Amino acid sequence: MFSYKKTIVIILLALTTSSKAQLKAFPEAEGFGAFATGGRNGTVIKVTNLNDSGPGSLQAAINTAGSRIVVFDVSGIIDGDIHIPHGDLTIAGQTAPGAGITITGHMYTSYDEGISNIIMRHIRVRPHDPDNEWPSSQHDAIQFSDANHFIFDHIDASHGADETIDLWNGASHVTIQWSHLSFPIYDTNNGWTHNKGVINHRPCLDDNSCNGNSRTGGYISILNNIFTHSRNRTPALSVGPAEVKNNLTYNGREGFVHHNVSAGQFNILGNAYIDGPSASLSPFWFDPENNNPPVPTEYWLQDNYVQDPGSYVGVVENPWNDAPFMNEYTFVCCGIVSSQFNQSGLFDYTVHNDYQASGTSPSTALEAKLTPTIGAYPHDVVAKQSLLELTQRNGSWRNFRPSDLMSGLTPTNPPLDSDGDGMPNAWENSRGLNPNNGNDHNTIMPSGYTAIEDFINGLASTMGNDVIFTNGFE
Repeated sequence: MFSYKKTIVIILLALTTSSKAQLKAFPEAEGFGAFATGGRNGTVIKVTNLNDSGPGSLQAAINTAGSRIVVFDVSGIIDGDIHIPHGDLTIAGQTAPGAGITITGHMYTSYDEGISNIIMRHIRVRPHDPDNEWPSSQHDAIQFSDANHFIFDHIDASHGADETIDLWNGASHVTIQWSHLSFPIYDTNNGWTHNKGVINHRPCLDDNSCNGNSRTGGYISILNNIFTHSRNRTPALSVGPAEVKNNLTYNGREGFVHHNVSAGQFNILGNAYIDGPSASLSPFWFDPENNNPPVPTEYWLQDNYVQDPGSYVGVVENPWNDAPFMNEYTFVCCGIVSSQFNQSGLFDYTVHNDYQASGTSPSTALEAKLTPTIGAYPHDVVAKQSLLELTQRNGSWRNFRPSDLMSGLTPTNPPLDSDGDGMPNAWENSRGLNPNNGNDHNTIMPSGYTAIEDFINGLASTMGNDVIFTNGFE
């Protein structure tokens, strides 16, 4: 069997060595996208209205050339698509006062543009139903199909009619963490039944077939997320190295899948798969579409908990060595064999947190950690309904459309910021900065981050449950 192990070890050693002197995107960042710099050392741009374009809008801020950190003086709903034309961008949704930011359109980068270096935190993306411009085959909530070096943290995304998040066209060096992917559209009357989670693929598997194409795929980290009511692809990753750790999937059919020609190494660790009412559960489905086995993939599975009453309840290590699991589920096809599965680390780019607690099932412990902290804050009615149905073990695949996305959310006024640099006067005064000097946002602070980063990072770390859990039980 072909092995990538030696190559990946060399790559990861190089990454580790080169990153020692680097700052993470923010202190809690993990995984392959952790060292995105976003708009660091650039300008600060304020969003001052909820228009979908024009002066003061989010789109205008994103359209601005160069490194930029986008903060919000407003909160509420932006009704329209948001296109990201170039990278070196931080979108700090945690700064939106009171009600957070919901985009009732698509968040996307264009195909074949290779947009790079983005940090996005605490944003909700909930597009309208498919139409002629965005048919159901392309109706992803977030499309970063061939972007690279980016991290999504505390994102709430829903209502995709294809995938909720599309990374298909070779997106690489990506982290999706502490996010909440719920209610992909399922509407049999309109034929919108492709209700799925996350997909990543590489359009070519080797340098000869890539013809100079830099879209590599792989280097994907899916960490500490909740998926609800997604038929499958929670996630679908076909190119490694990729890691799927400490995620919880409820009411899906298939959890981890490939769904494309596949190669590389995959860590699938500490996840929970909980059966729901809409379909029979199959936690893993290794289904590469390669035409010429042996398939060049390797897997490390450990501490994955399956809660499927009547079929299987327990922790799955190596499924090939688990007779009760093998008796209940078909989990491989297309040339995958038992020798591709290991019980030792292929690579370990992110620390494995298994959330074990004495006397507590892995599923209960993971659920207790994730539900208070995942997604964009404050939670809106969609997020609350998703988490309620997870907790109560009910609900269904459907096109869940609340009549009022702002129900229970109250926009407030932003804090006083005399110099307009994105940092409130009180915060600047407490840090020895000058609230009347609009040029001190890039001052390097004791943390190593710039002043504006220190402010937005600290703000994010106190949202939700007041603790961002990154190392298991504290």
